Amino acid sequence: MAPGKATIRYEFAYDGGDKPGAGGTGTIFVNGEKVAEGRIGNTTPFLFSADETADVGTDGATPVTEDDAEGDNAFTGKIEKVTVELM
Repeated sequence: MAPGKATIRYEFAYDGGDKPGAGGTGTIFVNGEKVAEGRIGNTTPFLFSADETADVGTDGATPVTEDDAEGDNAFTGKIEKVTVELM
């Protein structure tokens, strides 16, 4: 992404209906434009483990990615606002 302000939106299209743990399709939008889409094979059906949290900018428990061998995958920019909407 280019430096500067951006609106990043993530949408998840769940294909399980009322079936817990089913998968779906995740889509990322930047400033209203679709930039990525991928399949998520399954979701957590009920509860996360006690060491998982809802972090923003970094993950304090299980790494989001194994790309960095040192385990530091923190976002180094500035996040001014996070909005969560359940639809």
